Amino acid sequence: MRPLKRLYLKFRIFYRKHYYKSNSENLKGQHRAPLFICMKLLKIKDTTLLIAPVSGDKYIYNERLGVLVSLFGQDGTIVDKTYSYDIQLSRKDCDTVERVFSQEMERRTKKVEEEIKSNVRHSLGLLYGKLSRDVKPI
Repeated sequence: MRPLKRLYLKFRIFYRKHYYKSNSENLKGQHRAPLFICMKLLKIKDTTLLIAPVSGDKYIYNERLGVLVSLFGQDGTIVDKTYSYDIQLSRKDCDTVERVFSQEMERRTKKVEEEIKSNVRHSLGLLYGKLSRDVKPI
């Protein structure tokens, strides 16, 4: 059992290094500003997160700052009030942005779901109270 586990771990390490290395060589000269911009926007509460249903493209929009980030896999565009920038993320950065985007989207969805359930419980309680007062037992 132990040799198989070791072999599996070696394979996983080799695969991860190979997967991330193939794209990182192209982006050595570029700094990671697009990644940091996306991460900062994801942490702001009034940022709108959208996912295109067919293509799966991700959009991060902040109306107050006037910034829209469109992510199409590893490529993307950052549009502010006056300029548009084409960006390319490394595979590792792309995976990081997708993970944080999904977590933030899930957190916000759960929050809205809880609010809706709370409102439904409150409305049902009011309806039950109204029925209890107005309807007399037979």
